[in-house]
Amino acid sequence: MKATLFKRMRWIPALAAAAALSLVGVSVNAPAAEAAAGNIDPTRSTSLTINKYDGPQGARGDGTKIDDPSSLGTPLAGVEFTITPVATKDGQTIDLKTDAGWNLIDGATIGNVTEGNGYTFGTPIKVTTDANGQVTQDLPFGLYKVEETGSGGNNIVSPAQPFLVTLPLPQSGGKWLYDVNVYPKNQTNKTKPTKEISNPTKLDIGADVTWTITAPVPPKFGDDTYRSFTITDSLDPRLTCKTIELDGFTEGTDYTATCDGQTANIEFTSTGLGKLKAGENVVMKVTTTVTSLGDNGVIENQAIVTTNDSKVTTGKPTTNWGKLEVLKYADADKASTLAGAVFEVYDSKDGQPVGTITTGADGKASIRLWVGNNDVQAKDYYLKEIKAPAGYTLPQDPWTGPISVKAGGENSPTTIDISNKQKDRGELPFTGANGQLMLTILGIALLLLAMGAAVMRYTRARKA
Repeated sequence: MKATLFKRMRWIPALAAAAALSLVGVSVNAPAAEAAAGNIDPTRSTSLTINKYDGPQGARGDGTKIDDPSSLGTPLAGVEFTITPVATKDGQTIDLKTDAGWNLIDGATIGNVTEGNGYTFGTPIKVTTDANGQVTQDLPFGLYKVEETGSGGNNIVSPAQPFLVTLPLPQSGGKWLYDVNVYPKNQTNKTKPTKEISNPTKLDIGADVTWTITAPVPPKFGDDTYRSFTITDSLDPRLTCKTIELDGFTEGTDYTATCDGQTANIEFTSTGLGKLKAGENVVMKVTTTVTSLGDNGVIENQAIVTTNDSKVTTGKPTTNWGKLEVLKYADADKASTLAGAVFEVYDSKDGQPVGTITTGADGKASIRLWVGNNDVQAKDYYLKEIKAPAGYTLPQDPWTGPISVKAGGENSPTTIDISNKQKDRGELPFTGANGQLMLTILGIALLLLAMGAAVMRYTRARKA
């Protein structure tokens, strides 16, 4: 606000104050020629009431109270203002009960009322608007600089511009306003950025997933600027940032990006801020690698979009993962676990395998799998046994499934038990009791033959 706040008309300093306030947040009509510092009532008390509303800027006020403020917008609670008395000019006290005091502020603007231009200031007073967006401060006669210094969490994009106000405030017809109402407006951020999650690049852990953040650029007051624009994405510990892309803008020129571990942020430069247009979208794509399941396998992600002093958040989409665990054991004996069974994992029988797992000495093998996004927390998978443990046979049908794998952590897997039969022994030679019987029979036969031969020899000998 660079226009002159106070412009004297002849010898009437009050007229100067009226003209000035029309340019600093309150608007007044020039008082009549007969109005002068001399008709100010020095016994009156004065106050400033700040009425804070959200909405587009309208016509300037005149310092009077608006009886029906419903058309002004939404009242904003918690907004902080700092009211600073302008104490002296060129070493002289600014006393607005005197003509000399009004003469000192002739030509004052919000831009030139600075210490460098000969002004000094009193002790600042901080005030905060209540639930009705209002705060009243009793103040002595004087010139005051009023600045908005805190947003109160109201997502303010364009704060009220600083302004000067006199107490009392000159009105038309030689009148003075001792209790002044001002209505500085704000432009708040009512946009809602969104965040979407893609399906992973593959179905087992170690896959990449891309989060797309769409951030509408909020409106601002016409004479305001975009002073900052950032998107902050603090990743879950189970995610690691891989890449960041920003549609329509050039990294290093329009923005800087940080993609490191669980940090995925962008910040616009002054060049990029100059390219922002209200109502258009800034689209940021963050590609992350899923590194683990954690306690529940449900990995959520939320981003924060900051424009000037406003902060708005996205929703919390999730990428969901679960653990599939196989127990391989000997047929009819679960305690006899089998190592070396090899399975391929599929999400459909006519597709390509997602991965391959092999049972260990405890008979177990596991794989961590994607099961869905957001509300989808289960997905069907199939196992195909392609190699049986040593000494065991592949089942006639190698497929097992569908198996509904549910989202879960390392200690809550979806389990499936699969047994194998041992291989046949084949034809073995007779042993044991049957073999001994044959030897016995053979021995008896030989004995009988020997005895027969002896008898025949004895008989022949007698006949001879």
